[in-house]
Amino acid sequence: MALSLAFGANAQVNYDDFITSGEHTSYYKVAVRETPVVAYPHLREADVKFSRRVIRCIDVRQKMNKQLEWPRQPLNRLLYENLTNGTIKAYKTDSLLSTYNVEEFGKRGGQEVNVFIATDPDDPTIGIDSVYYEIYKYENIKKYWIMEDWIFDFKHSVFKPRIIAIAPIFRPSYGGAVAAEQPLCWIAMDEIRQLLANTEMFNRYNDAARLNYDDFFQMRMFDSYIVYESNVFDNYVNQFQEYENDAVGALLKSDEIKNDLFIFEHDLWQF
Repeated sequence: MALSLAFGANAQVNYDDFITSGEHTSYYKVAVRETPVVAYPHLREADVKFSRRVIRCIDVRQKMNKQLEWPRQPLNRLLYENLTNGTIKAYKTDSLLSTYNVEEFGKRGGQEVNVFIATDPDDPTIGIDSVYYEIYKYENIKKYWIMEDWIFDFKHSVFKPRIIAIAPIFRPSYGGAVAAEQPLCWIAMDEIRQLLANTEMFNRYNDAARLNYDDFFQMRMFDSYIVYESNVFDNYVNQFQEYENDAVGALLKSDEIKNDLFIFEHDLWQF
């Protein structure tokens, strides 16, 4: 039975509303659930004097990113549930042009499983083979790719990134063999910012000032490494011949790209 409490003269608040992110609270929390999205400043093409597209990889197993795995509201569950029910669009590629329908996306990451069903109670070797489809478990998502454009806005004199899309990463398996990591789908950031802004995430310093996922991404509170920089071959870093079998070299190249962006920004100003 729901319990109603009085606040002020006539206000009635349902006690069920006190429960946010799977926890009971001693007061009515609406700060995150009513947070509006702060729009980007208007940007004209004429004001963009430099732009560079990069893709970063966020690994939730890193200490700085553990908030994304908060058991009460993990990001993988939030995205996967909204993708499977069609609330948000699942794009097939980073071009964000074509999408999966709900049925197609439901089969992404899953696999057919063969099982033997005994039909003779006296002889367990007699039976039939049965096949069923095992859907993908969102708990296996441990990485995300963030596609962003680093833009020098001449009008406002700032050099900042704008996140274009996010992709949960998974490893497909075919007959027991595990393939390389690839995006489960791509999600346009502009289409989910309101959902992220109204979803609580853990704040390690203060329970009364919970963050939201939009803050986490826009304020760059994550740790990541670069896996792609725009190039004439449209290759990811590990797809270049010199880095195919050199993971350390690929990480060094990632740091080099990050440093190039820093140097570009540093050279814009005179001190």
